[in-house]
Amino acid sequence: MSKYRILWGLVGGLAAWLTCSLVWGDGDDREGFTRAEWATIRSLSPLPALPVDTTNKYRDSPAAALLGQKLFFEPRLSGPIQTGTPAEGQLGAVGESGKIACRNCHMPESRWLIDIRSNNGGPIPNATALGSLWMTRNVSSVVNTVFYVHPVTKAHWRENDGYSDSEWFDAQSEPEGPPVQNGSRLQLAHVIFDHYRANYNHAFPEWPLDPGLADHKRFPATGSPYTDSANWNGLSPGDKEIVNRVLVNYGKAMEAYLRKLVSRDAPFDRWVAGDRHAISDEAKKGLKLFLGKAQCIQCHYTPMFSDDDFHVIGLKIDTTLSPHADPNEIGRAFNQALICDPSVAGGDFSVNGHFSDDPTTTRNGNFCSRSIPDGLWRTKGLRQVAETAPYFRSGQAATLDDVIDFYDRGGDPAGTFRGGPKEIRPLHLSLPEKAWLKAFLQTLTGEPVPEQYLRDLHDRH
Repeated sequence: MSKYRILWGLVGGLAAWLTCSLVWGDGDDREGFTRAEWATIRSLSPLPALPVDTTNKYRDSPAAALLGQKLFFEPRLSGPIQTGTPAEGQLGAVGESGKIACRNCHMPESRWLIDIRSNNGGPIPNATALGSLWMTRNVSSVVNTVFYVHPVTKAHWRENDGYSDSEWFDAQSEPEGPPVQNGSRLQLAHVIFDHYRANYNHAFPEWPLDPGLADHKRFPATGSPYTDSANWNGLSPGDKEIVNRVLVNYGKAMEAYLRKLVSRDAPFDRWVAGDRHAISDEAKKGLKLFLGKAQCIQCHYTPMFSDDDFHVIGLKIDTTLSPHADPNEIGRAFNQALICDPSVAGGDFSVNGHFSDDPTTTRNGNFCSRSIPDGLWRTKGLRQVAETAPYFRSGQAATLDDVIDFYDRGGDPAGTFRGGPKEIRPLHLSLPEKAWLKAFLQTLTGEPVPEQYLRDLHDRH
C-alpha cells in the first residue's frame, strides 16, 4: 500500500469515522459493511467542487469556456489527412485539410465523449482512434477529467502517460502535428484571428490578438517546431512569442470548456447519501469485493476512483485485437523531457513556465529531477466506466468482463515491461463474485453532461 493511499485513507476517513461513531457502537455494521469500510466508502462520494487550477486564471471564465466550446467543434484547425478511408471512419481523402475537430474523437453523440467513429475492421473496431494517422491509444472520455488531481501533491497530470502537467498544456498539443489533427500553431493562430477574433479578445482582454497576424508574409499560413519547421524557424523570437501566446490561450479556453463536462449523481452517490435502494444487493456485494478481496481500492480511491498515480499492471499489448497499438511505448518516462525541457515542447509550457498564471507552484514536486521507470501508466478513474468501452490504453478489452478477467488472473503472464515487475496478483474470484463486481462498477455512471455543452455553436456553412 502506497504512502499516498494511507494518507488519503486517514484524511478521507476521519470525518466519516467521527460521524459514524456518534451512532454506531463498536462492532456494529450497516448493510453488511463495517464502520471502517463505511469510512472508506464515504471518502469515495460525492464528487467535490471543481478543483482550482491556479496556473490558469481563466479556468472559470464564461467567455473562455464559450471560446473553448466553439474551438472543440472547429475542424479548420486540422492539417492534411495522412491515411484512412471512409470505411475506416476517415473524415476525408488523404491530403485534405480542415476535416478533423476534437469532437470527431470525443463524440457528443456517444453521450460520454468517446470515439465511436474509428473502425480498423479488427475484432474491436474502435480500439484506437483515427486522426490524421492511426493513433496508438484508445480515446478516453473527457467527462470529469477536471477531477484528475493527485490527492496529496495536487499535481494535474493528463493523459494515460502523464503527457502534460495541466489541462491547458494537454489541450494545446492536440492540433499540432500527427497523429491527431496534424495542424500547426501558426495555422491555429490564423484560424482564431480570422474567425474567432471577437470571442478571443473578449475572453483574453489582457492578450488581444496582434493585428500583425493579418500579414501572411510575416506569419506564414502554417508552421510549428514539428511541422513546416522552416516557416517556424524563420519567425523572430518576438513573433514566436505572439503565436505561442495564442496557442496557450487556446489551451486555457479549452480547459475552461472541459470544466463544464461534468457528470455527478451516480446511483452509488445516492446510496452513500442515504437512498438504500439506489443500488442493488448484488452491487453492494461487489463494493464489498472492491474494498476487500478484489483489492481495487488499493489504486482506485478518491471520489474519482483513481489515485491519480502511475503503475505497471502487467498488460501485454495484443496487436491482433488492437492493430495500431504500440507494444514498445514506455509510458510515463517518455514525457519527462517534454514537460521539463522547453526546447522539446517548442515553448515554456509547463506549470512552472512563464505562460503559467502561477509559475511558482510546487505541485509537480521533484518530477523533473527524479528517475522514472519505464512502463508506468496512470490509474484511470472509474466513473462512467460502464459506458466507455473499449478499455486499457490499447483498447484491447472490449467489455468490463474482459477487464475483470484480466485483473482476476493477475495481469498477463508476459505483461511485465522489459522484465520489470508488475504490481497486481491473481485474485481467484468466483463467477458470482465477478458478476457482483461488475454490478458495482455499473453504479458509477452519473447524470449525462448538460446538452448545452455538447452543441456546435458555430455555423460554418
